[in-house]
Amino acid sequence: MISPEEYKVLKSFAERIPDNDPGAHNNLAVVYYNKGLYEEAIQELEKALSIDPNFTLARNNLEIVLRKSGKLDNKVKELAHRIDVEPFDELKTLELADTYRKLNRYSQAIIYYRKVLDFNPGSYEAHFGLGITLKSLGKYDDALEEIKKSLEIKITPEGYRLLGEIYFNKGIIDLAIKNFQEAIMLDPSSAEAHFFLGFAYGEKGMHKEGKEEIKKAIQLNPSLAQFEPNLPIELTEHKGYLEFLKEQLGIPKSSVNEYQVHYNLGMTYRNKGLFTESRREFEEALKLRTDDAELFAALGEVNLFLNKIDDAMDNFSRTLELDPLSAKGLNGLGVVYLKKHDYKQAKSYFQKAIAVDNAYIQAYANLALVQLVSGEIDDAMKNLRFAADQGSEEARYNLGMYYYKKGDYEQTLKIFNDDTIDSNFFKGLVYAEIGRDEEALTLFKNIINVQPNYAGAYYNLGFLLMKIGQFEEGLSNIRRGMEIEPNYEKDKFRIALARELYEFGLYYTPPKVEEKFEKEIKEEVEEFFPTLEVPTPQDYIQEAESYLKKNDFEKALSMIDEALKLVPEMSEAVILKSKILFQAGNIDDALNQLESFTKRHPDNIESILSFAGMLKSLGRLKQAKEQYENLLKIQSDNIEWLKELASINLALNEINDALAIYNRLYELNPGDLSVNLGLLNIYLKKKDLERSKPYLDFLEKEMPETYDFFVSAGLYYLEENDRSKARGFFERAVELEPSSPVPYYNLGIISVQEGKFDEACNYWKKAMLLSPDEELASKITHCLNITMEMMEFLKQGI
Repeated sequence: MISPEEYKVLKSFAERIPDNDPGAHNNLAVVYYNKGLYEEAIQELEKALSIDPNFTLARNNLEIVLRKSGKLDNKVKELAHRIDVEPFDELKTLELADTYRKLNRYSQAIIYYRKVLDFNPGSYEAHFGLGITLKSLGKYDDALEEIKKSLEIKITPEGYRLLGEIYFNKGIIDLAIKNFQEAIMLDPSSAEAHFFLGFAYGEKGMHKEGKEEIKKAIQLNPSLAQFEPNLPIELTEHKGYLEFLKEQLGIPKSSVNEYQVHYNLGMTYRNKGLFTESRREFEEALKLRTDDAELFAALGEVNLFLNKIDDAMDNFSRTLELDPLSAKGLNGLGVVYLKKHDYKQAKSYFQKAIAVDNAYIQAYANLALVQLVSGEIDDAMKNLRFAADQGSEEARYNLGMYYYKKGDYEQTLKIFNDDTIDSNFFKGLVYAEIGRDEEALTLFKNIINVQPNYAGAYYNLGFLLMKIGQFEEGLSNIRRGMEIEPNYEKDKFRIALARELYEFGLYYTPPKVEEKFEKEIKEEVEEFFPTLEVPTPQDYIQEAESYLKKNDFEKALSMIDEALKLVPEMSEAVILKSKILFQAGNIDDALNQLESFTKRHPDNIESILSFAGMLKSLGRLKQAKEQYENLLKIQSDNIEWLKELASINLALNEINDALAIYNRLYELNPGDLSVNLGLLNIYLKKKDLERSKPYLDFLEKEMPETYDFFVSAGLYYLEENDRSKARGFFERAVELEPSSPVPYYNLGIISVQEGKFDEACNYWKKAMLLSPDEELASKITHCLNITMEMMEFLKQGI
């Protein structure tokens, strides 16, 4: 609580703040906030913003105070209630949309901005606010459209400045500079426009001009040069002024707002098609914050491209928990069900997305696709044409694919009448069908020149070349297509997510088409070149396995390398290559092969298992342990992996870790022989014979014919000084594994205890010949030396 005297001092200080000093009002607000005087803090921050509406720090602090005091949510609830029960009020609806935007609840903001535009299409404020919101979501093309509409209604420096920021984010620096200059022409006193223009000049390498603009910005608004004095209310919650500017321009920010750094990087990677890297950054962001619906939606989209369908379902479900009206979340969940071939559920979610946001064109395109593959052709055509007319490239592609599959080539060419990559591809397909082979060849070659990873162009170019007798070149192109996309489907449809992701191609193939793929490829190849066989990766793998059985390592490696040329990241081929290298004695190469692959594919169970097994066989137990721990992160309840980890812990003498795992396994299945053996060995190491006994009794009753059991039983009876039983178990162990030194060592111990020194030395000499590990070798040497000295001493005494 604050005393009346202290309150008077603060009020007196407030009265002396100059009218043109927003920083002082902000800093006084911080003092009020820390004293619990929220109303006074709000008043001071509103004064700061009335002086400088672009004072980002004050705006963020105001949102923090409102949120902490509960006033922001109250404001939202009050506005939402009034809008629901009262006649349409444009100003109140705009205020609610703006508030949702400031709360980062973008889906609701979009709904209310569009509600305003439904009643008043000429609202500058609604178009401008919607543009800012879309920009925040990374929907730059849609944002540009809205900001341009706002400028058609009213020319403002803020509109041109925002256009500049969006163009900068899209990497179109020249247009960014042009729009920042337009903003300055309209308002030469705009410090922010000068500041942004300085950054843009710097990006073009015009450092001198950039510095001049930054200087002008600081002259116009000295607070731009004084970031530190203006205090944030909470460092973890505010966006500093410079950091805000960097964010607007897509520049990585400092660690103060680590969440935003990871989110921004994730979006950058996503928009460049680097989905694995994007997922990594989004997951880092999730460690810092789990209440952002847009983050979960973006992660869901990335997981769809990575074909992690179940993960994507979890992400979009979480999106809808946080924001039930998220059209992106509803559309994403619809795509998940489409990928799972559950058309009923997919259709339901696409319809819900449209109900929430009737301008969400992606949902129309995807609804049409579901209708198409479900046989609802009339509805599908209606929605495909509507979505295509609204600018959906996915809808246009699917509409063209429908006519192409139907054999209506005239209609297909009408749809693909421009010079885009997809249009040229479909033209090539049609020309190939109607016998205009040379034109088709030219189109496919042009596509490859422009987009070298367009798999379909290689396949179809290959088929055409083989058709006209150029078999070697044709086969070469088909192989190149297989390297890019091993399971290429000719009749696939496009799925709509975000416009900026179109080029990376999220596709859907109806099940029947997918099952017929290999047969169709084979038929097309045989049609052009009946005697030609196109080897698959599996063919090469089978050849490699055959050579490996014959210990012909060189030919085996040659075959597996051919498989990897076709599919470089094929786990089965990588694992087999490491196995060949290992058996050929190239241990380091084998391990490096698996290690690098598992780092690139941390969820590939087979490769991690192979790597762990190889490390364990080499006695590299700590590294093997790490791999089993990685496996258990994927499947925490896998019994076999838990057993392996427990046995490695035991071998590493990490007794407590091993005991914890074995106890867990014993609770699950008390009759498991290996678990009972593990517990027996643990208590033997602890010299706790009493607790060992129940497990030994159980095992003796079951009497498993295993080397490990006979050695453990022998050790128990050796500790009990029952040499007869111990000898019997060790001798049985020797019968099962005559090349193991451990039973010989213990038989030597028993012989010494029975006074049979020569016999003991013979056992230990055998053990030494069997290459024991360093610790056992040291024990054997010590025993031999002492026993032989004893024998010499006894001889002298006689």
